[in-house]
Amino acid sequence: MSIAKAHAIVLHSKKQGETSKIVTLYTREFGRLTAMAKGSRGVKSKYLGVLETFNYIDIVFYKKENRGLQYLSQASILEPFQSIHAVLGKMALASIPCEVIHRGEEENHSHPKVFTLLLDTMRAIEQNDKNLRNIVRTFLMRYITFAGFEPTLEACHGCGRKDLSDMSYISLLHGTYSCDHCGPGEDSIALSNPAMTYLRWFMKARVADAAALAASAAVGKECDDFLYNYIRTQIEPLSSLRSIEHLQNLQAQLAGKEHE
Repeated sequence: MSIAKAHAIVLHSKKQGETSKIVTLYTREFGRLTAMAKGSRGVKSKYLGVLETFNYIDIVFYKKENRGLQYLSQASILEPFQSIHAVLGKMALASIPCEVIHRGEEENHSHPKVFTLLLDTMRAIEQNDKNLRNIVRTFLMRYITFAGFEPTLEACHGCGRKDLSDMSYISLLHGTYSCDHCGPGEDSIALSNPAMTYLRWFMKARVADAAALAASAAVGKECDDFLYNYIRTQIEPLSSLRSIEHLQNLQAQLAGKEHE
């Protein structure tokens, strides 16, 4: 056993016993970790307010190889992301990248680019109030790329055409794009010219820039339908995401209230 230090983002926490918590963390140095924080729920705990979901924290822990549960020794907040905690819509959106990392990344497998992507995403959601969905869309497209499942969107799989037609088709199984002349391939999803343009942009964009780009509700829905279905098809641990279902339910409730 050794003492280890890391920068971490809190992905999830749950109660353990009467006074403790088990937290799932994504760290720059060690990838995803599960750790016990003993006595963390007491009103005088040194961890009070530190181990909340979304927080960016500095940790010291007892690291033992081949042990699934590590033990925290110290933790302090680097960035609390206060507006995410305060705004329901931001909280729902921030839950998506956290769940993707929680379920998509292996334990004890460091991936600094993915850590930076997640941290940049949390900062972008924290610092912006408009076009937040584009931040999450960019995160998802960039994460797909880092995970090795990047779709091929630059040229038609059938004829090599690069300029977009009125309608495009992307195979959820193979990640290949087909123009309207070549027609849909196996298990394809149809996308309009604007939606394909956005998807191409998301593949290369920085999440920090995503909030500057506005998309209509219809185009945004096309992008979401593709991204959610593509992730579910390509990455088995992400075949069902509660955070996305929660966001969709929240949107339906808000839409219903608008029509009351």
